[in-house]
Amino acid sequence: MSCSPGTGSSGKKTMVRLIALLFALGSGSVRADPCDDLFALINQERDHAGLRPLTRSPTLDQLATEWAKGMASRNSQVHRPLSKALLEKNGWKNLSENIYGPVNDGSARAIVQAWMGSAGHRGNLLRDSSTLGGVGIATTKSGATCAVFNGAAPAPPSHPDNEVAFPGLGIPDLVPKTMRDPAAALPSNSDGRKLNQLGRTNL
Repeated sequence: MSCSPGTGSSGKKTMVRLIALLFALGSGSVRADPCDDLFALINQERDHAGLRPLTRSPTLDQLATEWAKGMASRNSQVHRPLSKALLEKNGWKNLSENIYGPVNDGSARAIVQAWMGSAGHRGNLLRDSSTLGGVGIATTKSGATCAVFNGAAPAPPSHPDNEVAFPGLGIPDLVPKTMRDPAAALPSNSDGRKLNQLGRTNL
């Protein structure tokens, strides 16, 4: 079992045409995309918690799918190294990750229940600052399921209010707000541990 990353409006149009063709050929049932089910259940949990739903991000879908496929090919469970460079490349303020498997029960409900049963993983699904999300599912050679969720928030546009100058030095020395505000959120991995400025996750 696997699913394809989101492809925007053109992908949706293609899917609609495919579904219409299947019905035209007499097929009475169309199998739902497991990633669609998984993402819907995640947003359902956010709704129950009084949080706004995540917007599906094709970039995060691709990120999650690539990592799920990597875990499936290695038949192992390991987190992606979350780095500051990854955030800057994609314009994200933060990035969280949940992983699942490889296990035999690959239903979307089983995946979400496992994540909701862990404080760190639950925190990532219900992170209020996250506005974007993506999921990926892949299968090992033996048929076990691996799944990945990534949540993120876009970085705010660069603005003078986010920087502070040192007057009198004669040079535009600027310090980003996140380096001078202890309360500013830094990215975290699925265990909720803070990343330092070098992007290490094992703190």
